[in-house]
Amino acid sequence: MIPTVDQEQEKLWASVETLSTINTEQAEAVLKTTVERSLRQMGFTTPAISSLSLKITDAQSVIDLHQIERKVKHHLKNKDREMAYELLIDYLLQLSEMTDKEPSLIHKKLIASLMANSERNSLSASLVKRTTRHRKIENSFYSPSEAAEKLGLSDQTIRRMCEKGKFVEAYKTDGGHWRIPKENFITTDEQDKRAKAFFDRIDTKNHEAGNVDEFDL
Repeated sequence: MIPTVDQEQEKLWASVETLSTINTEQAEAVLKTTVERSLRQMGFTTPAISSLSLKITDAQSVIDLHQIERKVKHHLKNKDREMAYELLIDYLLQLSEMTDKEPSLIHKKLIASLMANSERNSLSASLVKRTTRHRKIENSFYSPSEAAEKLGLSDQTIRRMCEKGKFVEAYKTDGGHWRIPKENFITTDEQDKRAKAFFDRIDTKNHEAGNVDEFDL
């Protein structure tokens, strides 16, 4: 039989999933409570969560987060801490993508908060090791939100494209996050930055002096 504390947590998740299709604002408030309770149950403390403004853009993101929590708890109960910590990073990454801030910065903040407030040195050491390895891998891929910004499309459109196999060798992590190889895109990050800087200059010139021919810059 499921312990009472787990039953209560499952009810909270059910409430979030139901509210996400009815009243997003209420769902987001309940989600924060659910996440904070979830981390405490798993033995982790991250005060940074309380300052986050979580956004639910689609019901699937809530379902994905719930599934990752179940996996983390499963591996913790089976004393498979290595896999539990791997999934915990995915859990925090999913949370990072459910904010209106830059996901990579929020993810870093959550990891730092977790490490700073952990009384278990082994946890901090494990997270440092796994996060470093995770970042090296992530540098070769785009998340859906990053690909969406690059192509000027929505996150949902990018995810649908992934599901349909539009990106070569795109894959889902254990936590359910799509990762898209950068090789699918013609321009590099540096080229994108230069292009953005160029067009920002044009916008600034136009704002200051009216319409300006870009060839006069």
